[in-house]
Amino acid sequence: MHYKITYREQGQGPVLILLHGYGGSVHHWQQVVEKLCQHYRVIVPNLGHLYFSTDKLSFSKQVQALAKFIEIHFPGQQVHLAGLSFGGALCWALAAEYPHLVSKTALINPMVLDPIRHFLPRELHFFFRLPLGKKIIFAILATPLGRNFLKKAGQIFRGERHEGGHSVEHLSGRKLQFVAYMIHHFAWILRQEDWISWNKKLLNHLQLCRLIYDRQDLLFNEEAYKKFALHIGCKDVISMEGAGHLAIQTHPELIAKYIVEFIEGAVAA
Repeated sequence: MHYKITYREQGQGPVLILLHGYGGSVHHWQQVVEKLCQHYRVIVPNLGHLYFSTDKLSFSKQVQALAKFIEIHFPGQQVHLAGLSFGGALCWALAAEYPHLVSKTALINPMVLDPIRHFLPRELHFFFRLPLGKKIIFAILATPLGRNFLKKAGQIFRGERHEGGHSVEHLSGRKLQFVAYMIHHFAWILRQEDWISWNKKLLNHLQLCRLIYDRQDLLFNEEAYKKFALHIGCKDVISMEGAGHLAIQTHPELIAKYIVEFIEGAVAA
């Protein structure tokens, strides 16, 4: 498997890899990196080529590609991982499937097992359960129902809390087509994955793990995060208040503090 994964690197010390969410960017981690690079050699891969690959890489294939990335660039090392949302899911999958490559894993508002069933917004169930084509999704997004969905998606994934011309629900043309493509692509990734198999692999498996979630996260509720932590055997759980799904952007200093404390051996109260 040869997939282009470029990355940014900053700092010196033990290797810490940060994974952004689906449709996210390395820029989402920037303020956190500024704190972490004082302690670690921080690696932030650009995962766009994995997430939006034209040959549709499954979740499992993306995990394999990242494992190969670690083996090639950091041979003979165990790395620390931290991931947000879909990037968090890639982290727990890497730790479970390739434990020889991973030391400690920090999960920030991670995507949980069988995610479609646990999504809070009802609109997500509609878009991700049904095998809709890109053209149909594009047409739906242009309707009032679709605009309302885009508004909620913007609040979750872009931290939008305002009305205005730059809000995602006002997109049109090629930009709206790209959003339709993203939804179609992501729905395929989630629907075709064998989550039952991952359920078995993860059972009480991630002992060296810290899970950080926000109580008011608009994507998954608190119960979903707590059940997931219990399932994977993660006893080190921290709940935040008012950070939202993009906690690495809204509370970068606190997230960096939680990651450093965890890697250095501190346990959450």
